[in-house]
Amino acid sequence: MKKVELLFDTIRSPYDIAHIIQVANAIDCVIYTAGKNCIPFDLPKIVSKVKSWNITGEITEIHYDTFEEAISDLKSNGKYLVGTSGNTDKIFYNLEIPEGKDIVVVFGTETSGLTLAKQNMLDATVKLPMDKSKVDFLTLPVAVSAIAYELYRRYNF
Repeated sequence: MKKVELLFDTIRSPYDIAHIIQVANAIDCVIYTAGKNCIPFDLPKIVSKVKSWNITGEITEIHYDTFEEAISDLKSNGKYLVGTSGNTDKIFYNLEIPEGKDIVVVFGTETSGLTLAKQNMLDATVKLPMDKSKVDFLTLPVAVSAIAYELYRRYNF
């Protein structure tokens, strides 16, 4: 069974983190964070929000000081790294992951996403299809939910 894991570059919104913890608990996944300016997941504001939703599971957050350090370590451990960006032609639902590899879905910052330089460090970059005439981006918790749940479904059912 493949495992779904999530990597966030410099995540700073307590609201987004709380929602991501909820998703991660629901599908039993590890969360990686990268960047010196990430806020810790054990911040009281985040912990109280998560507890208010009756989430009882523990979440594993592994932090790296830099994005480059995270990518190097995850690749050396055989992970398949897939970034998310609205600026690619590759549709998420067509993604093929090599047999036997766990996937780490990589999300950029809440405000600017993944830079092209960071996308080039990954194995693939995909986007969720949407009607750009009505919506030109998805918030981080929405994109995380859609992608994480689809991968969880794909690998477990």
